[in-house]
Amino acid sequence: MKPTARRRYAWALALLALGVGVDLRIAHAQASTQEDCGPYRVGVGEYPRLFERQRGSSAPAGADAGAYQGMTKDFYAALSERSGCVFSFEVESQPRLWRRIKDGTIDISGWVIPTPERKPYVAVIPLLSLHLMAMTWGAQHVQSQADFLGRTALRAVAVRDSAYGPEYDALVQQLRAQGRLSEVADVDTALKVFAARRVDLMIAYPWALASLPDQAQGAASGVAPDEVKVTDWHPNAPDVVSGLALSRRNVSDDDARRMLQALKLMQRDGSLGRIVDKYLPDGSAKLLPSFVPQ
Repeated sequence: MKPTARRRYAWALALLALGVGVDLRIAHAQASTQEDCGPYRVGVGEYPRLFERQRGSSAPAGADAGAYQGMTKDFYAALSERSGCVFSFEVESQPRLWRRIKDGTIDISGWVIPTPERKPYVAVIPLLSLHLMAMTWGAQHVQSQADFLGRTALRAVAVRDSAYGPEYDALVQQLRAQGRLSEVADVDTALKVFAARRVDLMIAYPWALASLPDQAQGAASGVAPDEVKVTDWHPNAPDVVSGLALSRRNVSDDDARRMLQALKLMQRDGSLGRIVDKYLPDGSAKLLPSFVPQ
């Protein structure tokens, strides 16, 4: 081989080696990026059917995520497996959870209803369609929302900083202005207040309705489930959507897209539907046909 040809050949090998090296470095960087999702702090409340302590657990509230069970725990385990993202649970009351989302010390929360007030802080990937119901005492014979409002001796309980959809949110505001609303920190407490007959109305999510018999039987008053009247006060109103809330401050766009793709896969293969049906088998919560972040 002539010297000139040898030089050209050496240069070609060098460039090829350089190119391969660059490709390997890019591939390594991409793999590292793919592996780096989290850990993200997930704010959860103790909700019946969603995130509740296992029977017999003596661990104090929030002490050990392993002591909990429910739809929320199964959901994040499946999402972590599909996305590669790492999640850690932090148990909080509803008011504290939203304060921490706003100040950036909680990154993610689940089963959140998107509202204009929440939009500056979180992007919500809607997953479920829900129809909320009014729980009253059968002996009161309350026929409608207007009937309840007109009977000024009747009171309601609501979870502080919760959203119930436009129609029920307007009712909550009216009752608050009239001094007829007891506000508590979480759904579990709201159910206990209702079951103890301290109030006459609770606006119920599907998971609250599903757990009512257990809560009622555990109350000191010994409530029988057939004493409770469950009514749809807004049958023509659109369903409320609920989903995964991602902090706009802390969750990167890449990780948000990664979680969205994982959720779409879970929808297509049926795993997300199986998790929902396991804990809410009555069809009160339905998967949305498409997941479009709000």
